[in-house]
Amino acid sequence: MSRDNKTMDRREFVKLAALTAGAAGFACRIPFAEARQQSQEPGSPVYLALNMSKVANNEESFRLMRKVGPKVCITTATHPGFVGFQANIQTGILPLAGRYGGGKVHMEKELNPIRNYQYTMWKHWRDHDDFHEKQFNRTFELCSKCLSMVIEGPWEPIYRIVKAKMPPVRSMGQITDLGADMQQKKEFIRFATPARCVAMAEHTVKPGKEKAFEQGAIDTLEALSDSTGFLGYMVLKQIGVCALGSFMLDPKSMAEALQTLGANPPKSPKPLFKTPEAMPSPPEYLIHTEWDAPEMAQLGFAKVLANHGIRKIHDDGIMAHLIRGPYIMFFQPMMEEPSWRAMLS
Repeated sequence: MSRDNKTMDRREFVKLAALTAGAAGFACRIPFAEARQQSQEPGSPVYLALNMSKVANNEESFRLMRKVGPKVCITTATHPGFVGFQANIQTGILPLAGRYGGGKVHMEKELNPIRNYQYTMWKHWRDHDDFHEKQFNRTFELCSKCLSMVIEGPWEPIYRIVKAKMPPVRSMGQITDLGADMQQKKEFIRFATPARCVAMAEHTVKPGKEKAFEQGAIDTLEALSDSTGFLGYMVLKQIGVCALGSFMLDPKSMAEALQTLGANPPKSPKPLFKTPEAMPSPPEYLIHTEWDAPEMAQLGFAKVLANHGIRKIHDDGIMAHLIRGPYIMFFQPMMEEPSWRAMLS
């Protein structure tokens, strides 16, 4: 076969592949770019929507959280595809080895504004988008009641779960359940304490190094999993942002939203962009870990510097592939429905 014929065959193959992918996207009514973007990401047992905001750290804010938060949770739980939630309020940061030395493990009173990070879990990220579309009026009214405490946000990135080891939330009072876990020889058995904390670590990764980073993160967390107080982990990759959940509306609807205190929502709101269009580049990851208490987390994370074996795993597997991070923040779970954890085992 001549060189020209080889070139022609290759071109025809590329055209055919593009047409096939485009047809698949059209058949599902998904634009080609969106279909291609989604095809690059594996599926996830659960998808996580993280509603991020910064709120004024005062008693009025906490009063509003207790008043409005349950209504938002109940509304969300009515939608198909919802599998649980976890609402977290920031309590401090990890100033490991003096980095971010202006912060402390406990800053409950000093942080102002304070981060309010609310997870909702879904069978698929499309279920979450559908919820915001179908329940827009209710969520608009409820969220408008909280505007007096909001300093920044909301912003709602969507994550797939790369890897998770998250046992059920149990207490020492659940002796029967703990005994059953032991009888079944489950690999990872833990119970939660009243002081349980969530540590979230942000990472921006060099393009092309995603797989290496993901494996390095898993190896590091597995090495840390025997640490005193360690309760579980998730490695999360951001795959987009929900526009409606972030109140990024079309310009007309955005103007209408500014003309009401919540009683008159925009008449026909449209998302300013589609969720996969906001997939970040360079890629963004969030590592979620849970511990008996922030002090236990501080001791555990110190192993990435003081333990020779774990330091090498962390250096080679995580630090070598970063553009930004890690920045570790501590949160306390305020409300949760943890059934989603069973879907990760």
